[in-house]
Amino acid sequence: MSCDDATTIERVSEHPRLDRTLDTSEPEDLPVRSQRDHVWCLNRKHRWALANGGSGYHHALRLSTQVCARCWARRQPRARWLVVDHRTPIPADQVDQSDDRGARILVVGRRPAVRAGVGRLEVRVRGIVVAVTDVQLCGVDHRGVVCHIEVDPAFRRRGFGTLLLDAAQARGPGYHWSTVRLDQSEDSQDFWTYQDPAEPLHLGEPHYCTHMREANGEMG
Repeated sequence: MSCDDATTIERVSEHPRLDRTLDTSEPEDLPVRSQRDHVWCLNRKHRWALANGGSGYHHALRLSTQVCARCWARRQPRARWLVVDHRTPIPADQVDQSDDRGARILVVGRRPAVRAGVGRLEVRVRGIVVAVTDVQLCGVDHRGVVCHIEVDPAFRRRGFGTLLLDAAQARGPGYHWSTVRLDQSEDSQDFWTYQDPAEPLHLGEPHYCTHMREANGEMG
């Protein structure tokens, strides 16, 4: 599979890999955020260093929480969020569905079939896949290409797409990052204009190295 086979989006049509059976009325309605350092609160309204209202713990999901004091005082949505470890995805073949880890929100990784090929990251909520991204990395040339981001409609605007972007870039710190062609929908434009990526990110034009092109079958 090549990155060119998909556009980078923050929406998903009928997608067989995304199971919509999860009851979203449960406590995981809270938005999510990665563990990296952030300049702004989740609403991008207040500097986090000044508006940090403290942290807590969500016992059912076994995750830490944070709150923006200024958003909370104004009773704004997304004032409180769950903090998810994005730095060390759990290999897909090591996720045991009988394990109590299924009660948490996890980032799961699938390795590419070939060197410098396309791998996959997933977000799972109570064992159900709710968001996916395909990412192509080359450790030799230090390049990363975000192929696409898909979020189940029932879970949009809760930070899952941004969590995946952070998880992808954490796989290649200091890499030259780019994306494939962007979807021109309103959802996609809203998503990308909201982003404050950890690494500089060139949007809309993938910068493949020769190893990536070879993995994509372009060097025959």
